[in-house]
Amino acid sequence: MKKYIIKKTKTKGKGLYANKNFKKDELVLKVDLSRLKSFTLKQMQKDPKLQSDHCDYIGNRRFVISYHLYSYMNHSCNPNVYIKHSSMKKMEFYAMRNIKKGEELTYDYGANALEGFDKIGWESFKCTCGSKKCRKTIYSNFFKLSKKLQKKYFKYLPQSLKRKYRGRIE
Repeated sequence: MKKYIIKKTKTKGKGLYANKNFKKDELVLKVDLSRLKSFTLKQMQKDPKLQSDHCDYIGNRRFVISYHLYSYMNHSCNPNVYIKHSSMKKMEFYAMRNIKKGEELTYDYGANALEGFDKIGWESFKCTCGSKKCRKTIYSNFFKLSKKLQKKYFKYLPQSLKRKYRGRIE
């Protein structure tokens, strides 16, 4: 049995849905972007084939286009999945709480938006998550999250970023 299904959402295009129950802190999905070809922002802006909603920042001002299952996971200000990074290119998604079969899998896009995304092309966009906790805007800068959310998500960041930003968050 497949663990996930990609299907149309009511308001956000396609989404990734659980096709089984997941328990809190259970591994939901592993992602490795290290073998994908990477591009600079300038390359992506010049080539229409590289302009995609499935673009991921992998550090050092480099991006990849990924159609991995996780790229269909939409944002929510009240997510049910969190990301643990072993590096900017390798991550694991875990259930933040118990997730029922049929539920859309979502994560907070701002939770791993470090390294100055807002300085290299994306600043913010309107949030359409529909959650009661909706912040109305998704910022491409971790430090524009509330201090409470920064502390909540900090423990899931890659070690390199924890070292770099420890004093700024604690």
